[in-house]
Amino acid sequence: MMQKKAFVFPGQGSQYVGMGKKWCENFKTASEVFEEASEALSFDLKKMCFEAEKSELTLTYNAQPAILTTSVAMYRVLMEEEGITPDLMAGHSLGEISALTCAGAIDFADAVKIVRKRGELMQQTVAPELGCMVAVSTRDVEKLEDICKSVSGPDGIAGISNYNSRTQTVISGHRHAVDQAVKILEEDQIKTSQLNVSAPFHCSLMQPAAELFREELAQYSFYNLKYPVLSNVTAKPYQSKKDIVENLTAQIVMPVQWVNCMIYAKMAMVQYAVELGPGNVLKNMIKNIVSDIPFFSYDNPSDVTALKKHIQNSYIPFLSRSMGICAATRNFNWDAEEYRKGVIEPYNQISELQQLIEAEGRDATREEMQQAIEMLLKMFRTKKIQRDEQIARFKELFRDTNTEALFQDFDYSAIQ
Repeated sequence: MMQKKAFVFPGQGSQYVGMGKKWCENFKTASEVFEEASEALSFDLKKMCFEAEKSELTLTYNAQPAILTTSVAMYRVLMEEEGITPDLMAGHSLGEISALTCAGAIDFADAVKIVRKRGELMQQTVAPELGCMVAVSTRDVEKLEDICKSVSGPDGIAGISNYNSRTQTVISGHRHAVDQAVKILEEDQIKTSQLNVSAPFHCSLMQPAAELFREELAQYSFYNLKYPVLSNVTAKPYQSKKDIVENLTAQIVMPVQWVNCMIYAKMAMVQYAVELGPGNVLKNMIKNIVSDIPFFSYDNPSDVTALKKHIQNSYIPFLSRSMGICAATRNFNWDAEEYRKGVIEPYNQISELQQLIEAEGRDATREEMQQAIEMLLKMFRTKKIQRDEQIARFKELFRDTNTEALFQDFDYSAIQ
């Protein structure tokens, strides 16, 4: 069986000037994604990502569409280059919308507009001088929660906004309340670091933004998810497209449950993960949560090389898997001559072809894979296999050989 894999998408703070540039230069697919985003937003997103001042790119309403676009571009390149599909998806804050987009639940052009508006609403809700976010290096989350409660009152609040890793938790709220919490933490020798963001995200101060965002989301259409996506609010998969408006609205005021999301991935038996988006923020976080899951940041060239090798090592040759399915499928035809012509001879042809491929030290071509598919179809007919089982077997073949993307247009209706 193929290894289970998760695709994860970063949120705000991962942006950097020049992000996406090498992808656009090397892959037409990536360039087309940026062009589609620019058209949807009516300004040149490429230029902003590649050439803007850091201060401009960091503005919430710019950073969010820029990160989402870079993430989607990298996702489409990965699908094109490696043909692998995820068993699970998750995104950190804004990244959840990137995950939903890549899972087919939101049209990309709509997603870009949605996160642009999300950024505007989040930035406008609280004046920069009134709110802030601070990362706290601690394992004692309960103590941090108690400190936030102790400094919160009618004049201001502080609370946990991001459970990022086992050693980093982010707090946000009114600046003066957060400053009080920081003072208590520093007296206990606990390290803190103010984040370079323009508003106190994921706390109750964002309630006006959440209500307006719900109204914005009501204007769009959403679709069924092709792959499971974890919610930041519940740390569990979306049940259906009906959850999208509720979850994305709640996410603006609720803490990001990233630690629990990654624990869910571990419990779901995910065996490796790929970060799709600028930088490697999530890789550094996840090492601190589930250190035994291999993790590859697709924005890092050495990680791309390592990922290709990892995929290759976990890869089951298409022809070999086809022969395995052929041998493992029950026979309901006891005519010896029909069985010889419809099962044994096609099987032997594919076996000889696989030996040739191995001798030449290469992978099967699309045409050779098609020959294996024809062998299976002939074998299924000869063995008198029910249509439902045939469909299940083909889906198993594509999943186990990492070729779901390659054969996404396979015509199941033609199976008899």
